[in-house]
Amino acid sequence: MKHKWTRNLSLKLLSLVVAFLIWILIDNIDNPTRSRLFREVPIQVINGESVTEIDKVYDIISDESVILKVTERSSVLDRLTQNDFTVTADLENLNEMNTVPLSVTCANPSVSWDEIEVVPSSMKVQLEQRKQSEFVVNISVTGQPEKGYEVGRTEIVQGKTVQIAGPESMLNRIGQVVASVNVTRISNDQRLSATLNVYDKNGDAMQMNRLQVKDSTGVLLAENTVMVDVTLWEVRNDIDLDVEVTGTPVEGYRLTGVSVMPETVSLVGTKEALDALGGKLVLKDKISVDNVSESFIRDMDITETLADYDELRLVSEADPAVTVSIQIEQSGDHTLTIPLSNLEVRNRPEEMNLTFSPADEISVQVHSDDKESAITVRDIKASIDLDACTEPGNYEIPVQIELPEGYTLTSEVKLVVNAEEQERLPDDDGQNVEG
Repeated sequence: MKHKWTRNLSLKLLSLVVAFLIWILIDNIDNPTRSRLFREVPIQVINGESVTEIDKVYDIISDESVILKVTERSSVLDRLTQNDFTVTADLENLNEMNTVPLSVTCANPSVSWDEIEVVPSSMKVQLEQRKQSEFVVNISVTGQPEKGYEVGRTEIVQGKTVQIAGPESMLNRIGQVVASVNVTRISNDQRLSATLNVYDKNGDAMQMNRLQVKDSTGVLLAENTVMVDVTLWEVRNDIDLDVEVTGTPVEGYRLTGVSVMPETVSLVGTKEALDALGGKLVLKDKISVDNVSESFIRDMDITETLADYDELRLVSEADPAVTVSIQIEQSGDHTLTIPLSNLEVRNRPEEMNLTFSPADEISVQVHSDDKESAITVRDIKASIDLDACTEPGNYEIPVQIELPEGYTLTSEVKLVVNAEEQERLPDDDGQNVEG
């Protein structure tokens, strides 16, 4: 007697096949197979030492990313991201055409290599002779220390030079190596880290990822950084400027004055160097008045004086120009400065506002035949008559000078007077009154 499960066996098998086909049809409808593009997937280069071992370097001359075309079921594709793929170029597989085949793997095990198309399928490189040269490192300071200080000295701990290795063409283009150190708001000597940057001969930054940087002893510099010792100097203001004068003027003339503009200067230096000045800086070049018979002006550069000091300099952005004025007068000539407050004013119009130029003092030049005589401001009487200044305008008014016996005025003294009407304000009755 046959078992009931074996009855109509062929019919049952046919039913199973039909069901399986129906399931496949439904699955293809609900979860179809399709393709998806993943763009700009980066290429990872491995085994680069296989090139450096033959004393060469490589340069990628094709795109450093690829496009991946993945063909899979929709349920799998929808879960994929660019980060699931790893594209590698193994330089051990570099061929005679200087191309490296690319391989790709996917972190999702549902995706096999034969379901991925890589475009392009290889990476093009260029081999170049490797070169190593030594370069001096310049230090660039950014930022400002605390008020009252400036950077006095900087020194790289690892040494003044670095060794740079890379493609020969790149090393031939290097113009400058700079270590940039930030000193913002520091108030004492410090050791700070500085990043190295390489610039070509046009001043443009070069790519550091193709260069290997070592210190002067051959130790590889981590992240291309060096340590810099920063020494701060003190800022000291109002240091007097002085100049030495030598020689003797022509007979019958004498030196009557020496003035330096500016009169003071601000310097930066160590405390010891600043204290040694005693509050005064004497200009290096002496000025000779030998056989001179007239006044003259000499322009000087303060940096020439400071060049003799190792631990002093001008404050940043200070003008190094200095003007020295030498006054030479004939014996018996005198130049006196009289404050305007000593001036006797006559007939000043009450309804006018008056301003004077010069505003503070006037210079009076007098002569005496007695070369040994002396005259002071107290010996001179000066007055001015403003009777002409009754209308608005500018007036050039002579100053009357009265001198002691034996003295004569060598040049006329004048004041420029600006007259303006006083502002009149209305009183309580609407009448105008002077302000």
